[in-house]
Amino acid sequence: GADMFFEAIFNNWLSNGTCPNGILIRLQGFGKGVFGGNFHTHNSLYFPPGLDVVCYSNGKDYAKGFRYAIEQVKNGRVVMFVDSTNLLNLKNIPECDNLPWRFKYPPTNEILTFDSVITYRSELDHNNNAPKIAIISYGNGIIESLTARHILQNNDNSHNSDQQFNNIDVIDCPTLSHLPKDLKNIISSYDKVIFADECKEGSNPLSTFITSLNSLNLLPSDWKLVCAPKTYNPLGRTISFLNHNDIIDSLL
Repeated sequence: GADMFFEAIFNNWLSNGTCPNGILIRLQGFGKGVFGGNFHTHNSLYFPPGLDVVCYSNGKDYAKGFRYAIEQVKNGRVVMFVDSTNLLNLKNIPECDNLPWRFKYPPTNEILTFDSVITYRSELDHNNNAPKIAIISYGNGIIESLTARHILQNNDNSHNSDQQFNNIDVIDCPTLSHLPKDLKNIISSYDKVIFADECKEGSNPLSTFITSLNSLNLLPSDWKLVCAPKTYNPLGRTISFLNHNDIIDSLL
C-alpha cells in the first residue's frame, strides 16, 4: 500500500505532469481525540515531493478547499485531506462563550486555493499601542488558538491589564505541504508571531514554514513555535496534544 502511494506521487512529480495520477486521499483519525489510541489520533505528517496536503478547521472551508482540490486532481495532482477527529462533530467552542463552529454551506462559486489563508481578526479596540500578534495554526489548532486568545483578552485576566493582548489575529493556514503565498504577503505586518503546530515536535510542518520565511527575510524577529510533545498518544486522554495553555504560555 505504501509503495503504491509513493509511486503515484513520484510519477506525476518526476514527470512534470506528463504521467498524471490524479488522486484525492482522505487521511482520517488526525489530532486530538480520546478513543483508538495513537493510531486513531495520530499527529505526525510526512510530505513527499508532489503531494499536496491540506487540513481544514471547519466544514465551510473544507467545502471550498475540496472544490479546488478536485480541479487539481483532474489535472493529475495527488492531494491528501487530513481530517481532524475532534472537529467532526464540533458544533461550538465552549471555552469561547460557545462560539458557533458550524456554518452555512458556502456558495458554489467560492473556493480556497492551496495559497489561501483565513484570518480571524481580533474584535477588540485596536486603538492602542498593543503589539500586533499573529497565531498561525491549522485544523484543531485553530480551536486551541481561538480559545487562547479568548482567555488572554478576557477582562478578568490580569495578564491583559495593560491591553497588550488586544491585537491578536488567528491565522488559519490549511495548506501544509508548501508555504502559502497569502501567508508570505501578510506575515511581515505583525510584530510577534506564534506558530501553533498540532503535530509532534520533529514532524511538524510549521517548522518548515519558519525556515522558508526566515530565508525570504519575511519572518518578524519576535516569534515562537509550540507543538505537541514527541511521544505517543495514550488511550482516553488528550494530555499529549497541543492545547490552548501551550499557546498562552508562549505569549506570556
